[in-house]
This record gives sequence, C-alpha cells and structure tokens, in this order.
Amino acid sequence: MPRQKSKPGIKTGEEVMIIVPLRKIKKKVPRWKRAPRAAKFLKEFVAKQAKAEKVIVGPEVNEKIWERGIEKPPSRIRVRVRVEEEDGARVAYVNLPPEEMPKKPKEKKKVRKEEKVERIEEIETEKPEEETEESEEPAEEKQEE
Repeated sequence: MPRQKSKPGIKTGEEVMIIVPLRKIKKKVPRWKRAPRAAKFLKEFVAKQAKAEKVIVGPEVNEKIWERGIEKPPSRIRVRVRVEEEDGARVAYVNLPPEEMPKKPKEKKKVRKEEKVERIEEIETEKPEEETEESEEPAEEKQEE
C-alpha cells in the first residue's frame, strides 16, 4: 500500500498557540546545560509541529526561557507560532502571546546636567551672603601670608 502524504501541521499564513513541554528535557540534561537545551528543544518541537524547515525564535521567547537562569528554565512555555512560505521553504516565527509579554518597567525621570547646575545655583543663592563672604576672607588672608 502506498504511503500517504503527510498533511501540513499548520497552514501557511495561519497563527496558532502551542504549549511546549520543556519539562521533558529537564531530567535528561545536566543543570548547567538546561536553558540552552530548552531553547534547542523549543525549535525542534515547533519545527515538528509546524512541519517547517526553519524556525525563527523571537528575543522575548529567549528571554522568557533564560529568565530564571541557566539551571531553571520554565517547565512549559506558551508560544504563538506563525508559518509563512519564503523561497519555497516553510518558515515558522515563534513569539510570546500578548498576555505573556514582559511588562516594561517604569522609566525613572532622567535629570540633565543643566537642571543639576540650576538647582545648585538656587541653593547657593538661598544662603545668606554674610556666611559666604566670611568663608572667603580667611582663604584670601592665607594666600597673602
């Protein structure tokens, strides 16, 4: 009996959510190789599911795997996979879903040098003039001697 052609896993142009079970490699790999091996496993798993020749992983997915260090990657990771056809080859793009995207920390207000100088000048002008004159006179006398 002739073998049937396999169906493509994910249709071209389609976007699918996949949960990758990274726990499978946790016990098989030494601690100090876990995060790099988890990244390789993610690529292999997605390539197999999407039947793609090439898998491109987004930086946020990589950061999620490495978030807790090399020894403790997550047990499973939920990713969004989009398959496209490029030059006759199937390419799978892997990203995090919007709800799992890392939140950006609030940026602290940066103080410019000009503002610092203005603040210092304000502080100096607030001091009574008598104190500043007295402190300058002894220094002048020492220079004369």
